[in-house]
Amino acid sequence: MTLATHTKTDGAAAARFAAGLLGIATCAETTATTMTEDAAKVDVKFSFRHIARKEKLITAHAQVKAGPSYRKDSSNSTHLTLGIDKDTLQALSGTGMPGVVIWVPPPPMDRLYWYSTDPRSASKSPVKIRRTQYIRPSLRYDLSRLYDYASWTRGYTKQTVAMLPDPQVMARAKQSYKALKSQSWHNPLVGPLHVTRLAWRHITRRSKSSTRRTMSLRIVPYLKAFLASPPDRYACNFVGIKESGAMTIETRYLMCWYRQALTVNGESHSLLVRIREEITYPTNWSSRPLSANAIKQVATLASWWCKKDK
Repeated sequence: MTLATHTKTDGAAAARFAAGLLGIATCAETTATTMTEDAAKVDVKFSFRHIARKEKLITAHAQVKAGPSYRKDSSNSTHLTLGIDKDTLQALSGTGMPGVVIWVPPPPMDRLYWYSTDPRSASKSPVKIRRTQYIRPSLRYDLSRLYDYASWTRGYTKQTVAMLPDPQVMARAKQSYKALKSQSWHNPLVGPLHVTRLAWRHITRRSKSSTRRTMSLRIVPYLKAFLASPPDRYACNFVGIKESGAMTIETRYLMCWYRQALTVNGESHSLLVRIREEITYPTNWSSRPLSANAIKQVATLASWWCKKDK
């Protein structure tokens, strides 16, 4: 994807360009802001369908920053540091849905970067973002999760893990995992969640110690209490982007923390669940009419384990 270059920083032109690209990437309706909204540091309003609840329409605010003055010297090959003030971040985050800051780099330019505050943490300035955090069709998935994350409450009940003798653990785990595979799961983070042999192969691989393998197998019967529930915290880890003909495949892993989810041998443990997500979209998405139906996603349970709470 190659975006147009500018001969100089023009804030109004950058805002129009960013609004157009943002609308295409998120399959959103975008509108110009009123004078009142502009005074509140909002450049663009956009509305899009939630990735997991198609009936839900999300409205978000964005402010566009353009030019080299926002980039700080502490930027490096993996992260960008941008001088976005706290007033802007707080103004954008006052609607329930965390607002988005879009940075339009100086020429030569091949992508626009985005940043949104963590709705459960205090705003920090300057902001640091990964260089992989640029506008593309997967952004609608990220923003849908941020919208939910701002209002999530604990939705699961602590489970007490039965301490079966080690020789019985594998048989019960196999039976329980077979039952998981036979069900249709709808996870709040990803929508439809596939349970396949992927996670089972990871958990039972011989490279893991027998102690860790057995512990993970012990909690298989209790995964059903969490796979359809929102986690306390999550992180999205970018893996890579691969072009395959006319389509691009983006792979990420979502790490989910369920704090104090399990009692194992009388001690409290947190459950960690990892989900592999693949998002497929047209490689030339920025230069064509992009339908939401042209963006496909597959989410698969990748692994799970637990850690003793301190």
